[in-house]
Formats: sequence, C-alpha cells, structure tokens
Amino acid sequence: MIGLLFLVAFSADAASAQTQDAFFQGDSLQDIRLRISARDWQTLKANAGLDTYYPADLTWHGITARNIGIRSRGNTTRNGVKPGLRVDINRYLSDQEFLGLKAFALDNAYSDASLVHESVTMKLFAKMGLRAPREAHARLFVNNEYAGVYVIVESIDRAFVGHAFGAAEADVERGGYLFEYQWTRPYGFEDLGSSLEAYAELFTPKTRETDSMSAVYGGIRDMVRTINDDSSVDLSATREHLDVAEVVKYLAIEDFLGEIDGLVGEWGLHNFYLYRFRDGRPAQLIPWDKDSTFSSVDHSIDYHLDTNTLVARAMAIPELRRIYLDTLTACATLADEPGESDPRGWLEREIDREIGLISTAVASDPVVPFSLEEFEAEAIRLRQFGHLRSSLVRCQVANSLDPSGIPQACSAE
Repeated sequence: MIGLLFLVAFSADAASAQTQDAFFQGDSLQDIRLRISARDWQTLKANAGLDTYYPADLTWHGITARNIGIRSRGNTTRNGVKPGLRVDINRYLSDQEFLGLKAFALDNAYSDASLVHESVTMKLFAKMGLRAPREAHARLFVNNEYAGVYVIVESIDRAFVGHAFGAAEADVERGGYLFEYQWTRPYGFEDLGSSLEAYAELFTPKTRETDSMSAVYGGIRDMVRTINDDSSVDLSATREHLDVAEVVKYLAIEDFLGEIDGLVGEWGLHNFYLYRFRDGRPAQLIPWDKDSTFSSVDHSIDYHLDTNTLVARAMAIPELRRIYLDTLTACATLADEPGESDPRGWLEREIDREIGLISTAVASDPVVPFSLEEFEAEAIRLRQFGHLRSSLVRCQVANSLDPSGIPQACSAE
C-alpha cells in the first residue's frame, strides 16, 4: 500500500510538472528529443532555405507527440549546419496538441554569440506588463545525438492569443485578427493609399485567414491612413485604432535594451506582430525576434525616433513623450532591483544566470557558430551592459527633461 501511495504521489508530481509553464520556465536547461528519418534530417539541412516539412516524433519529460512536422525556419539565420526549426504539432494530425501548444520554434540564435539576447529581452517585456512570447533554453537531441543549444520560443498563434487575451479572442470564426509583420523594404507607417494589396504585402494574417480581403486588411489600411491624416492634438483618432500609449511603452523597452532592428531600427519597422481585437479595442503590438538588442550600452534614447511616422508624431505630443521617458525610467528601476542575497540589479543577475545555465552545454555544442572565446567575451559585454545601462538611461532622461540646462555627459567611458 505504501508503495502504491508513493507511485500515485510520484505520478501526480510528474503530471503537474508537465505543463506549458514548466516547458517555458527558464530555471533549468530543458532536454528536447526529436526522432526523424536520417534521410529526412539530412535533406532538411541540405535544403535549409526551403519550408518543406518532415515527419518526426517529439519527446520532453517523458511526453511523446508522434507524427509532428518540423521544418527549417529563420531569415538571415537559416543554415544547414545548425538549422533553426519550426515544430508544428498538428501538421499531420489536425487535433494534436503538446501541452496545449499547436507549435513552437527552436531558435538556433545563430546571430547571437551569447544565446541570451532574446530570452532576457522577452522577460523584460513581460515584467513591464506587455504581452511577449515565453522562452527557455534547451539542449536538442536528434536521433539521440546532441544537436546543440537552442532557444525554445512560444509561437505567436491562436494558442498564444488565447493564453494572452482570452479564449473568446482565439475563437476560430469570431476571434480577433493576428498579423505577422513581413519586412520587404524600409517602412515606417507611411500611407500606402487605398489599395488593400499594399498592406497585404506587409502584414501576414495568422488568424481568420479565410475572411474577405476587406475584413482582414481594411482595419490595417484604416489605421495607417489615420496615423497619417490625424489632425487631433493628441492623436485621438489614431488611438481608436491602435493603443498608442502602449506602443510608446513598447518602444521605450526596445530602446532601453539597445534594439536596432525593431520599431525604429536600422531598416525601418521590423520584428513584431499586430493584434486587432474582436470587440474593436485599439490594436496592440507583440514583440518578436529580439536577437538585435543589447547593441550598445551607450544606445541613445532618441535613436531613430524621427524615422517613423507614428513615432515622430507621438514624440511631439508632451503626454506621450512623458510616457516614453517614464517607461525608460521604470525599466531602469526594474533592471536595478537587487536580489535578496545579491546586490546586483535584476538585469545583470538575469544575464549572468542564463549565461551560467547554458555555458557547459555551449562548450560541448558540436555546431555552435561561435568560438567559446567569443561566447565568453559576449557574456562579459552583456554583464557590463546590465551593470551600466540603467545609470546611462537615467542620465539621458534627465537631459531630455531639462533641455535648457547644461547636459550631463552620458557615457560608459
């Protein structure tokens, strides 16, 4: 009887640990196993530029999802040495789920020598109260062979919408409209005219895809045209379409972390999803693909603010400019929060913790694109960023709030 009770208790504990939250918790390094035909795996790697799916089995913590689909993913990071992967749970079995997920990504972090840019960034977004995909680090094994360290990234899809905004928003027929922004050229919310096709080129629907063209894209066209035509002193007409105050907060978080490939990046708008609510509430942005944060500890809080139509107009409104500066200050305060037994701020501690979590696995990664010396050098740079960034941002904010005074020298030198 005692043995039976122990078994029941053990099974209950194991079941409780097998949840989405456990899958994305970053306190330990996950182990993910894929079993796939050796020929298919080699073909996937040899044709990494294609989106061809291949059948595989997925195992994590004793849970196996069979006959899932995997394919190569990524933009500039696609390669056949350490391919980024999209894991589609219901590719071949329409009702299949894994911990309630329909899909997730295995990011190879091929442009990030530290492998922690994106995971730390998404944590800060979440701690600041904005919706962001959950992420965790994992060792991937393919056919029982170690395939390297990856970042598990929650897919922005209908399941995410349900998790973030509620089941009604995720309804197949009556839910909201989710779009992934597709970079095709530098763009900053300029008016593209009345043609819906111009907006369809930039915004790919991820829900309600079979609705009429006008139902899917009419709201985006109206939003963009309003941004450009809004003559109100506080962008009130634009705020009916888009949560402008939250966009300003979103931008402040990006700029606090030195993002150069986001809303006002080097190449125009990039790396976000847009969600339009079913009940007509103002749309919101969701961050995505944050490998380009932590560019420089001296990153200016006025970086490229004049290159985006919406942002330039928002920054000219004192109320919205103040929200931007207040959010930067709030990021600095949060980043500097000491631990119970560690006086270092949260940002420096989190960078250090995640680096420590993966360092051994990175050292043994058979296909890591960076040397161990490069990994360690980037880790040092990021710790320094975490240590200094808050004070530098506070200095820049103070100068912005007192433009008539003698500006402080805000530099890490």
